[in-house]
Amino acid sequence: MPVKYKIINYKGGEIIMSEVVYYKGILKPVDFLVGETLEERCKRIIGDVELEDCYDSYQEKLMDDFDYYESYVIHNDILYSVEKNRLDPEQSFFMSKRNDNGTVNFEVRYYNGGTSFDEAIEYALKNKERK
Repeated sequence: MPVKYKIINYKGGEIIMSEVVYYKGILKPVDFLVGETLEERCKRIIGDVELEDCYDSYQEKLMDDFDYYESYVIHNDILYSVEKNRLDPEQSFFMSKRNDNGTVNFEVRYYNGGTSFDEAIEYALKNKERK
């Protein structure tokens, strides 16, 4: 059984435990409008709201904000939406498979007290690029 650490969530004071997590799912490229930049795409998803002082861009808010965390991933300037299932964890690994339709199947298992979801996806995508 992995050791769990208590962390206080800044958005409501609830207790969150760091633990080994195991996800299997698919990354789907987010459709973009002709000439639309990555920043404009992120803003379209979030909506035309004023950024809080802690964010320098809509891209940063989409990757870090609690409301969107683990719902989107950016890799090589492509924005993906995330569809995933949580499975039972045992050991760390990171793998992905690119499909002909532009989606990416992924499987990641890692300790979320030392690695974030988007970092785990980045490792999985980089492992695929090396093969």
